[in-house]
Amino acid sequence: MKKSWHSLALTLTLAAYPLCLAQAADLGMEGTTIFRFEQRAFPGFTKSTVVPATQFLGADLDKLGDGNLSLHLYGWGRVDLANRSTAEGPSDGDLSYGYLSYRFPTAKAALKAGRFFVNEGVAAEQIDGVSARATLKKGFALALFAGAPVQLDRDSNNKGNFIAGGRGSYRLNGLLELGVSGLHEANVRVDPASGSRQDRDLVGGDLWFSPERHLELNGHTFYNTATSGLAEHSYLLTLKPQKDFTLSGNYNQNKFKNYFTYSNIHSLFNPDRDGELKSYGGAAAWTGFAPAELSADFKRFSRSSNSNLDSNGNSNRYGAELRLTLLDSKLRSGFAYHRVDGAASFNAYHEVRGFGQYNSGRYVASLDAIGQFYRDSIFNKKEAFEVICSTGYQVLPDLALSGELSYGQNPRLNDDLKGVLRLTFNYLAADKGAKK
Repeated sequence: MKKSWHSLALTLTLAAYPLCLAQAADLGMEGTTIFRFEQRAFPGFTKSTVVPATQFLGADLDKLGDGNLSLHLYGWGRVDLANRSTAEGPSDGDLSYGYLSYRFPTAKAALKAGRFFVNEGVAAEQIDGVSARATLKKGFALALFAGAPVQLDRDSNNKGNFIAGGRGSYRLNGLLELGVSGLHEANVRVDPASGSRQDRDLVGGDLWFSPERHLELNGHTFYNTATSGLAEHSYLLTLKPQKDFTLSGNYNQNKFKNYFTYSNIHSLFNPDRDGELKSYGGAAAWTGFAPAELSADFKRFSRSSNSNLDSNGNSNRYGAELRLTLLDSKLRSGFAYHRVDGAASFNAYHEVRGFGQYNSGRYVASLDAIGQFYRDSIFNKKEAFEVICSTGYQVLPDLALSGELSYGQNPRLNDDLKGVLRLTFNYLAADKGAKK
């Protein structure tokens, strides 16, 4: 009988849980219960109210066996208490990760097995499988992984049958790090209608360079070997000529056909198969005149597409932000203004934001308001705004209660009223059940 990697990972972690719990030296548990309230009012449709209740629950069991083994579990479940909040039905849930990890006493080596997230160079994936990483001699390091990709897009079910990849790197005395990475996913469904499948292949190189503490350059370049084209450039340069003054510059380029094709979330991350987006910009931040902090930023976007001509053209986003820290850092507030100018009506507007947060240790409250004022009408509206009010209270050292209420209007929604009630707990116990 065939078993999916998902079932195998879940079976292994659940079977190991009682044994590991009995031998656990350190046990950490965390959970968040969320009740969300939302009233949806789309133009031309009847108002609907959704009240989903979601439970997030995680457990970390460390120092198992010889002290180098650990078990990590995290998942969630949802039940709708009113109208359906998603198309998945009145209830849903998933295992976000569940894996065993073993750390070797030498070479900073580690081994994982189960369901987990991989972030190695060109790979940013959730898989059911195994991974290994180790620091080698003379500054070299190696990380490898293999398994089955987790289905993220439930509508198209376009995940492949197998995924594997890794990253090799070289680091020189805290001065330089160079990385080379690759990813191969077999039999990805690229066309749900016909069922046709192709392999997904990406290779990349990444760089971190800091010749002295006032200068840092990091970034990466990804290439899609399946479509034989550049996928992404992304680089950030940071300068700190003074302790309280920072300058930064960035450059990004994405070719959608090569970057998003065969994505694991095909319906969301394949918006334009022939488009390209370039952007560059810079920012400056001053922190020397406490309690105020001032920053300014600029970014230029260039979008091109053969299938969606309305999105073509250039646009600029620029503005400034002022932050204040008062009352011995208990009160933090700020005001920001940005201007976006572009050829399309949805990409030409003024944006104003004001926010404040008070934190006394046990009690937290915040207010955040943002508004956008468009040059041209969009669905007969020239503005959009949202106000968010939140508060929280630390009931016990391990237990916190918080809530959030927001209201807004925009060209797509006549009224957008949402609320969240959240109960969070964190628990950590040492060997023999002694609480930390």
